[in-house]
Amino acid sequence: MHSSFNQNPFGLVYNHFTRKFRNIQLRQAHAITKKRTLKEIDKLLQKDLQIKLDIGAGQTKRTADWLTLDKNRCCDLYWDLSDGIPFPDNTVTSIYSSHVLEHITPGSLETLLRDCLRCLKPGGSISVCVPNARLFIEAYIQGRYFVTPSSDHCWRRGWVESGSPIDQLNYIAYMGGEHKFMFDQASLIGMLNRAGFEQTAARDFEDNLDLHERRFVSIYAVAYKKLAK
Repeated sequence: MHSSFNQNPFGLVYNHFTRKFRNIQLRQAHAITKKRTLKEIDKLLQKDLQIKLDIGAGQTKRTADWLTLDKNRCCDLYWDLSDGIPFPDNTVTSIYSSHVLEHITPGSLETLLRDCLRCLKPGGSISVCVPNARLFIEAYIQGRYFVTPSSDHCWRRGWVESGSPIDQLNYIAYMGGEHKFMFDQASLIGMLNRAGFEQTAARDFEDNLDLHERRFVSIYAVAYKKLAK
């Protein structure tokens, strides 16, 4: 009965306007939340604090000197990164991201990195961590698994399961549709340079900053905004 309702003219019209109304509600809720977050940022800026921002933080908890930002109620600031970085020019001291950039398409990624550069103070830093796709590619070429298929630590059974070692490449490349970009060390540094950062370099794992559970699969880099003359 439900199926026949959806297929008759009245049902089709009803579903069309229901979806349209829901989309309007979602846009309104997004606009309200966005305005609330911008007000919170104005208050922070009035305190003249050093702003250290963890973007795309998910449910990560940071020490009090860091602000977490994501489309997530667990974060200090609720914000969709597709809207850029919600801070004015030259106001942020440090930016950090862990396993975020690989979820962004190349064009949008460069736009986001340029926006990070914009809001950083001269001499400010961006520190990033992404999965190292080279580890999976080398394992495939050598006919082995980077980690065993039974492990749920990184390569997960169920994303793609054909019985071939290429499954791990499909995982790191697509991750069920969530991954948009693969990195090695050179491409990570290159993307930061393309965005306009300087003194870009690989860095070591930092115990007080990076997640231990992602250490074995990650590459790390740091870059800086040019100092004002």
